[in-house]
Order: sequence, then structure tokens, then C-alpha cells
Amino acid sequence: MKAIFVCTHGNAAKELIQSAEMICGKQENTSFVPFEVNESAENLQAKIASEVAKLDLTEGVLFLTDLKGGTPFNVLVRLLGNFDAVELVAGVNIPLLLEAFLSRETLSLKQLANQVAETGRLGIYEYAAPLEEIEEDF
Repeated sequence: MKAIFVCTHGNAAKELIQSAEMICGKQENTSFVPFEVNESAENLQAKIASEVAKLDLTEGVLFLTDLKGGTPFNVLVRLLGNFDAVELVAGVNIPLLLEAFLSRETLSLKQLANQVAETGRLGIYEYAAPLEEIEEDF
């Protein structure tokens, strides 16, 4: 089973995993690290290395972050060369994470990265109520 590792600003990673697990059940070979206020990139890198070492990386690891160009993303980019099979996707949300959990055993690592990125994009939706359903406040 491919490993899934989430790193975000603050506690979002933990909360996203817990929310997704409410829907699809407890997940194995999954971990996270929060990037905390006033934390250095070097300290974050050490925390990531320590936590990722606990995962089974036999089938590879999918790294998920919240923001392209943010510190978690940049630290993971620096670490990519340390892994034989790795993909990195920024913009993690619950639909993306659910897709990762549900598809990681059937897709190749590259296919999984492509699929979760697409699912994450499609999971963003702007609802527009028909005009007749909108009540006036004044």
C-alpha cells in the first residue's frame, strides 16, 4: 500500500485526515506533520524525516501539502531526492484526500498523483442559488 503523508500550515493536516477517516474509515500507512508558528524550515524537515521513516515506503509515498510555494511544500521539494518512488501534490482538500485513500491500492503512484490533483480541483464548487430562492434581507 502506498504511503500518504500530509504536511500543512498549522493543524490542518491532522484535521483533514480525521475528517476523511470519518467518511472512509481509519487509514494505515498514513501520517502527517504540522508546520507550526515560528518553526524553522530546518526543524520542519527533521520532523518530516522522522515521521516518514515510520511509514512503509515499499510502494512509494504521496506527499500532500496545502500551498504551493509554502514552507511545507518547499521543504518536501528538497526531500524528494531521498525517495525512490515519490509524488508531491499541493492544494490538499477532503475530496483529494478521500481519492488518495480510496485509490492508492489500484493506481500507480503517478496515476494516483494525477487523479488526486484532478479530484481536488473538481471538489471545489461554487453554488449559485436560483434568483427566486434568494430572500431579500431588507
